[in-house]
Amino acid sequence: MQIASERHIKPSVPVRVAEAIQRVIVENGLKAGDKIPSERSLAASLNASRTSVREAVSMLETLGLLQVEVGRGAFVSEPATFAPQDRWRFNAAYSLKEIYEYRRAVEPAALSMAARRFTHQHIAALRKSAEALAEAARERNSLKAAEQDTVFHTMIYDQCGNRLLQEMHNRLEAAIQGSQWVPMVIVEMMTDTALEHMQVVAALETGKIEVACSALVHHIERAAYRCGISELGTWPSGQGLRFDASDHQTAADTKAETS
Repeated sequence: MQIASERHIKPSVPVRVAEAIQRVIVENGLKAGDKIPSERSLAASLNASRTSVREAVSMLETLGLLQVEVGRGAFVSEPATFAPQDRWRFNAAYSLKEIYEYRRAVEPAALSMAARRFTHQHIAALRKSAEALAEAARERNSLKAAEQDTVFHTMIYDQCGNRLLQEMHNRLEAAIQGSQWVPMVIVEMMTDTALEHMQVVAALETGKIEVACSALVHHIERAAYRCGISELGTWPSGQGLRFDASDHQTAADTKAETS
């Protein structure tokens, strides 16, 4: 199995195709409302499979960068014109609130298991991913931020050592990733996501597993709140997590490091 410390070095195929589609949009001077080339045309020009193109377009749609209309194709859109829940594509199976409830219940347990198996290399990889997400946030690059968000959370399941949790995560992977990405429609709040990841890492670096799990719960709740799901948490954007200073760095210190 490829470890997450290696995974962040090279973006996945769909992400690389999505980046290529973004270049096509820029090079062709396409603006909001303009139609992008067809799936078949993109697959041929980018030397990619139609499956990869389809996944890339789906990713860009989730991030609010494209609008797909059945029977018409995909059109350039502006993220600011959408609310995060507008980008949720899995309502036929699960509501966005249900996915966040599931994540809040299960992911901290997976982290508690994984933290006892993490090596210094794994924790360093988590920090590197959080720093890369912070850099993407500064660049307002939601695509790169989404890739790093996936890396960060997937490592938790990769290292938890529980095959049932790993299998359930794999089965729900598309919906879980969607729940991670839709808050990034609000580009200005991507820095909050990076900060919250840093809070988890800082606790792990000091061996405070319970604090790390608590930080992860807060992160999931705050991500839900950014999506308009207030039942899980009501923390305003930019408010630091309140843990004892002896446990790890304060939110302000961490934010300063990622700025």
